[in-house]
Formats: sequence, structure tokens, C-alpha cells
Amino acid sequence: MEENNEQTNNQGQSNPLALAGFIVGLCSLLINFGGIVGLVATVLSGVGLSKVKATGKGKGFAIAGLVIGIISIIYGIYSIYTAANMLSNLSSLY
Repeated sequence: MEENNEQTNNQGQSNPLALAGFIVGLCSLLINFGGIVGLVATVLSGVGLSKVKATGKGKGFAIAGLVIGIISIIYGIYSIYTAANMLSNLSSLY
């Protein structure tokens, strides 16, 4: 009987860090701030992925958050590089 209660208690647990990392990762596609939001998504998803062994849930959300966060970081770095290049080209005109 105790084993049955443990299984039902374990089923109710979720992985809020993995879910938060995924949601922040989706937000980072719209609001980038030079990759900072993607960095937050990557950290949250990484911690959530490490907690998957304890809860057994949220692995998909954690991996998706990591991938989206890394893509957002790369895009943020590219955006900063492009903006700096455009500003240097503008300053050479005047």
C-alpha cells in the first residue's frame, strides 16, 4: 500500500525549473537583449535538466529550453556584432 502512495505522490511532482526555462526561452525569441534572456533560459533549463533525475519529469521541456536558449544567445551575439559593424561603417562616412 505504501508503494502505491509513493507512486501517486511522485506522479504529482513536476519540474518547474524546466518549464520556466522553456517559457523564458520562448520569450527570448521575441525579447533578446543581446542574448541575456537566452542566457537566463539556458541556466534555468540546465538546472531543470539536472533535477530530472529527482522528479522524473520535464526532460523534454528542459532540452527544448536549452536549445532555444543557446540559439537565442548566438542570435544575440550576432545582433551585437552586426550593430557594431553598422555603426563603424556609419562613422567612416562622416
